Amino acid sequence: MTRRILIVEDDPDFAYSLELALQISDIQCLLAGSAEEAYQIFDADCDQVELAFFDIKLPGDDGISCFEKIARTRPDLTGIVMTGFRDEALQQRARDAGAVEILLKPFRLKHFITLTKQYISTDG
Repeated sequence: MTRRILIVEDDPDFAYSLELALQISDIQCLLAGSAEEAYQIFDADCDQVELAFFDIKLPGDDGISCFEKIARTRPDLTGIVMTGFRDEALQQRARDAGAVEILLKPFRLKHFITLTKQYISTDG
């Protein structure tokens, strides 16, 4: 089975750089530029998504709300929240929603790849 990561990020250049970094490791990414796009992608490909990264600040629903809504359908989905904001209240809200990690921007792509591999299965 192809391992798929859902990346919900409204900066298309940044999202594309994350996708390219993971292609090296044979990990397919599904990109969404908003929560609404994420809902559509996830509805169409729910079972193939192993791990999802959510930027906190998004157009429409924020990333934490997006994760909460998707997790109601897939409670086993591992979610990681990305943010450039050092706001402890937002980070706590993400943890309370079930995020396993808070990835503070800017971060190194090597760290992103390592973190991704830590949370996806290796049998695919």
